[in-house]
Amino acid sequence: MEKKILALLGVIFMLFTATAQAAGIAIEDNRATADYWVGKNKPGEAVFVSTNDLDMLNLQIMQKSANTIVDLAKYPDKVYTQWIKNKITATLTIGGYQNAEVPKLFKGGAALTEYSYNHAKQNCGLEEVPAASEVRYALTVNRTNLRLLPEADGWFTEKDDKHYDQLQATVLDPCEPLAVLIDSKDKQFVLVDSRYYTGWIKTSDIAFTEKQTWLKYVDPQNYLTVIASRKTIPQGKAYYQMGGKVLLRANDLQKDGSWAISMPTLDANGTIIEQGYNIPNDKGVVKGALACSENNLIRQAFRFLGEDYGWGGLDKGVDCSSFVQDVYRSVGIELPRDTKRQEKVMTHSISVQNMNHAQRLEIIKKAKPGALLFVPGHVMMYLGNDANGEPLAIHALSSYYTFDNNQAAKNYIRKILVTDLHFKNKDNVEIIDRITSVGNF
Repeated sequence: MEKKILALLGVIFMLFTATAQAAGIAIEDNRATADYWVGKNKPGEAVFVSTNDLDMLNLQIMQKSANTIVDLAKYPDKVYTQWIKNKITATLTIGGYQNAEVPKLFKGGAALTEYSYNHAKQNCGLEEVPAASEVRYALTVNRTNLRLLPEADGWFTEKDDKHYDQLQATVLDPCEPLAVLIDSKDKQFVLVDSRYYTGWIKTSDIAFTEKQTWLKYVDPQNYLTVIASRKTIPQGKAYYQMGGKVLLRANDLQKDGSWAISMPTLDANGTIIEQGYNIPNDKGVVKGALACSENNLIRQAFRFLGEDYGWGGLDKGVDCSSFVQDVYRSVGIELPRDTKRQEKVMTHSISVQNMNHAQRLEIIKKAKPGALLFVPGHVMMYLGNDANGEPLAIHALSSYYTFDNNQAAKNYIRKILVTDLHFKNKDNVEIIDRITSVGNF
């Protein structure tokens, strides 16, 4: 009996220790506030990219993005067989679905079958691409999922997982302009180019319009930017994430202090009708974009603090790369969607790959607040050094590892949080020693 009690106490102790370790990674004192970091960075109110220079910067980012940021304003009116096939193949390759072998994934709690795998791939219609296709113009009608295959059901790496759908590419805001290329074989999806991603979207989640109306959303001249982490506009209608743009019907505030906006709605035929609404001039939106300063980046990042991590935008959340993308687009800088591409488009970048721990630490501690710290498969926003000289970052983190007698334990945290750079991966390596580069504009 005594041995059983001791064993039980040992299990309880290990569970308590694991819980403490999981909770211990998040910094929760005053260093987990925007005020702390803004107060330490008085020069950080200065604008580092003027409004007049943003267009040039975004053009440079687009040119460096290896076509992952699409200039929709210059999109061709007609596309041909190889163009469409290349788009389909590239989208398949992102998920590894160009391979004939069935991936070891789960659908509906059961192993993915050869039939399901091949059926989803065949639904792309890769072998039946037309010789030419007139590009159609559409807008998303709400926050909606962009998929790597024309398949609504999730494919997961674990039987009981519901968070990491391997078909999920990203999420698009309402009113997002799309170049529609072809229909899936079952007509339930369409292949689209959006600003940041190519993929499949449900036909029921979009509305078609003529090119002239569409171009207003491609290159808005008079608009609000959502600066809250999330917001429904108008109240209870369309769900936006930070950085989303809403078209204005009038340049100035109305007499009652509201903004007059234009939102697309659908008629009985599924065609867009633009409808006017008035929304409050609150702290969730700003005309144009926020001033592009280090401290505004910090303030915006902290608007997400404590919110849930969302793989590819699932669970109404952000993953690491969409987190920094949303923060940066709220100040007018348009980053690519994925971490690898984000790393390549930074104007000022210092590689630390071949540096030792002390050298990395020296470089990071000299970085500008708001700079991005890139790790293979992850990105963090640097905040600065605390009173003890410890560099801290804010980021959207899925998981990390703790170790007991060299036994690794994976801890799912799935939050936007502030941490130091000492948490570890499965190979027992601190995150600071995995950083590949430090980048800023």
